[in-house]
Amino acid sequence: MTQTMPTTPSTQEQKKDNDSVVTEIFISAPRERVFKALVDREQALKWGDGPAFKLTEWEMDARVGGKWSFVSKPRGPGKENAREIGHHGEVLKLEPPRLLEYTWYAEWHSNQLQETVVRWDLSVVPGGTQVKVTHSGLAQMPAERKGYAGGWPGLLAAIKQAVESGK
Repeated sequence: MTQTMPTTPSTQEQKKDNDSVVTEIFISAPRERVFKALVDREQALKWGDGPAFKLTEWEMDARVGGKWSFVSKPRGPGKENAREIGHHGEVLKLEPPRLLEYTWYAEWHSNQLQETVVRWDLSVVPGGTQVKVTHSGLAQMPAERKGYAGGWPGLLAAIKQAVESGK
């Protein structure tokens, strides 16, 4: 019996305290290549730049205790004067090529001091890699949780496209 992996992202908000958003996607590429796309500046600047946001800066010191940050600017009609939005955090766990976890703070959060955590789990599956991203610490941030539930699927789709196309 063959198991087929979803090729489009699926997201569900976990019911336990409404704390997390989980998004998964299958990427037809080796786990090492997918992991590199998550931590490599040049690759991130490509997959992070999409129709809704322009990625203007991206940096990651890919080691436990290392800092990461990126700046994005909304794009589209009526957004010409929108301000840039900063995001930053610290790497908590790094086990290449299967695990990356970091704190996540964003200027657009209602409470900019509220720590949230993003965890990437990469599993080898037939034909490629199953990617699972869990964004937790959102129980006290319902608007942000809703935003991430809508945003992570598009980001994972962009990573999938970039990794599979080699761009």
